[in-house]
This record gives sequence, C-alpha cells and structure tokens, in this order.
Amino acid sequence: MIRTEGLTKSYRDKQVLRGVSLQVQAGEVFGFVGPNGAGKSTFLKCLVGVVHPDGGSIEVAGADARRDALAARRRVGYAPGETTLYARMRAEELLNFAIAHHPHADARRGRELLDRFSVPRSQRVGKLSHGMKRKVLLAQAIASGAPVLLLDEPMEGLDPEARRSVEELLRGEAAGGRTVFFSSHDLASVQRVCDRVAFLRHGRLLEIGTVNGFLERAGRVLWISLREPVERSLLPDGADFTWNGAGTRWILEFRGPLEEALPRLRALPLAGVRNAAGSLEEVFDALYGPERQDD
Repeated sequence: MIRTEGLTKSYRDKQVLRGVSLQVQAGEVFGFVGPNGAGKSTFLKCLVGVVHPDGGSIEVAGADARRDALAARRRVGYAPGETTLYARMRAEELLNFAIAHHPHADARRGRELLDRFSVPRSQRVGKLSHGMKRKVLLAQAIASGAPVLLLDEPMEGLDPEARRSVEELLRGEAAGGRTVFFSSHDLASVQRVCDRVAFLRHGRLLEIGTVNGFLERAGRVLWISLREPVERSLLPDGADFTWNGAGTRWILEFRGPLEEALPRLRALPLAGVRNAAGSLEEVFDALYGPERQDD
C-alpha cells in the first residue's frame, strides 16, 4: 500500500531525507519513529505531495504519487503534524471541508468521532485546545474513507486516556483492512499498537523490523559502566561482539547466549551492567542512541 525507493529531499544545503526505501502492507500498523528533526514529517509530506522530493519513487495504494499526486491524495486520509487550521471554521465545518473530495468519505463517521473525542462540533477551531485540534485532524483522516491513513504525531498533545482510545481506534481500523502509517517520538504508543517499526535518524533509515523482533534483539545488548576509562582496543574482541561508546560508558551488542558473553567481561573494571531489554524506548537508546559512533 505504500512503497518508496531511494527517496531524497534537501532544503538548500541541508539533506533531510537520504535514500529512504520501505514497503508497508495492507492492514498493517506501521510506526515511523525518530527524534525531532529526523525527517519524519518531510517523509509524510512527500507521500501526499505537499513536499516534492528531489529523487526516488513513491507509490501509494497503486498510485504513482510523483506523477499523479492528486490520485495518491484521494487514497490517503492525512492528519498533518501542524495544527494551524482555519480558525473561523467550526469543528464540523472543517471536518466536512477536509473530506469533501474523498470518493468514499463518511461524514456521519466523522461526527461520531468528534463526539467520541468530546470535541464540540459547533466550536470554532481557533477556540479549541491543541489536543482538541489534534482530535479533529484524526477524525477527518479516518472519516475520509481512504484505504491509507497517514498520521503525523497523532498522539501528541493527548492525555493518557485519550491516547489509549486512539490506539484502540487505530488497531480497529487496521483490523478492518486499512493501512495505518504514523510517525511518532512516543515509543510507548508505538510499542503498544504497531506491527512493525522503522527507525529514522538524520534522514537515514536505520532499520525496519517487528516490534517483538527489536525487543528480542535488545535482550542481547548490554549497557556497561566502568570505574575508569578503557580504550576500545582493550575491550574483549571477537566477531560476535560489537562495541559502541567511549571512556567509562559502553554499549555491547553480542550474538549468542548471555551466559557466554558475561565471563569475557570479567577483566574489565566493571561498575555496572544492565540489560537493555524492556521498552522500545530503551531499545532505540541502546541500538541507535547518541553513544553510537558508527552512524
């Protein structure tokens, strides 16, 4: 339902996307994660034709988004990250305006979602809170009836109860056959709702995999604290050990059982050893955090 090959984009001398290639299947909830400024929003804007990439190809639900952006746009329910909306429109008016040109739009479903989210339909958008505007954007994307949902930071500004409600809603949309692609830096929500996840940093796609696969892999990552600095050349070596870090703080990614890795660390001045398994946020920090020097 979504396919990109070698997508690139630069603003003047700053390269924002660096050859991003991925595929997303029908009925999949796909998380696109990374820190602020990683290029997530630019990628989504390329998919809907708001931003024109410098190179690469984009296909959305069978439409070539670079050759016929309008055809691709009609197959996408899009909730942008920005909440700068038509302030004088009322919430229901904005909903109807946003979905007017979608061939399978369902205004009744949109009204139901506004009510579910406790958004006052007759309130002018300019008077709504940031979280309420986010809910209006989500409601119009879903009510578009489009087979692909592209959501930029849909959980941002929501309280925990609303966030869980949105997570349940997105899983339900995917169960009904829609493709849900959302960017986020809220890795807790990504872990709860996504089938697969892609990590983006500095415009480069680091890796794609299942959430469970990343959590399992993080069980083979150790955060190591030393009592005194140690040079990389003095660390235990081997084809099954990958070290990243410096001084007294190191991350070890190993292949093989933990009981075989630990004895090889005894010669080091250990202050602490912690397994990285637990949450997706810890996985990202361990595998792709700022300590890594091989970006």
